[in-house]
Amino acid sequence: MFEDREAGRAGSLVQERVPERTLAVEIFHQLNDTEQKARCSLKLQKTLQLDGSPVAVAIVAEPPEGLKSLRRKLIACMMIQAARRGIDFYSSGESILCGARAHLGIGESPIRNLDDFLVRREKLFGSKEAAGKFIESALKRAPEKGKYLAFSPLERACFVPDLVLFVGTPLQISRLIFLNAFKTGEVDLVHGEPLCSGAIALPVTTGKIGISFMDMACRQFGKFMPEEMVIGVPYAKILRIIESIDQSVAGTARPDIILRLAGIMLRKSVPDRSG
Repeated sequence: MFEDREAGRAGSLVQERVPERTLAVEIFHQLNDTEQKARCSLKLQKTLQLDGSPVAVAIVAEPPEGLKSLRRKLIACMMIQAARRGIDFYSSGESILCGARAHLGIGESPIRNLDDFLVRREKLFGSKEAAGKFIESALKRAPEKGKYLAFSPLERACFVPDLVLFVGTPLQISRLIFLNAFKTGEVDLVHGEPLCSGAIALPVTTGKIGISFMDMACRQFGKFMPEEMVIGVPYAKILRIIESIDQSVAGTARPDIILRLAGIMLRKSVPDRSG
């Protein structure tokens, strides 16, 4: 699928020495054909057996051409679910009802006295001191790129994404991690909470894959399933992941027959749920 290569690229478009944003733009233009983008997204969905689309996300200074503004005010987790189910749009910071405004560097939190809110109303922390530490650490991760958030199913993205969000089970997330590490040997991860900070802000600011287990409010308002978590993959890494699918056991490749047989035999020693 990706046979066209510029001379001297050592067999792969993805190389860490290329600045990530430059590489993201290059990959976007390479995959800018609508049919090509659809094939890439479908390959990821089918391989990983995802429920819904991977979600392209960008923090931008101006609204992207071709996208309509989200007319409703929502929390960021709801916006992710909307894009996962096929809707593309952009949102200003003012349309975000949660602390994601501050966590993503696109405005101030709409919640006054947030430390008190997290203690007395949300009951997420036991003291203002604990809540304050959490807020401070999240704000340190906030990127400063613009005042708008753009969301789209990956197959329809009309803007250059900063990252791609995947909502999935631990097994699906693990496969993505190892697909990314297939060519480099590097499990390059960061973890953070809440979702907007861990899976969006951290990948943008660090260039690493970001993992979030999602806090209770996010799960409730966003209607995420108990078994789901979220991973944010910098867009510059997406092509490497797709190229690894056919070669990696985390994708569609199968391990050696002897290893498979050994695995079948060893699994018999593991008690089942009723045991």
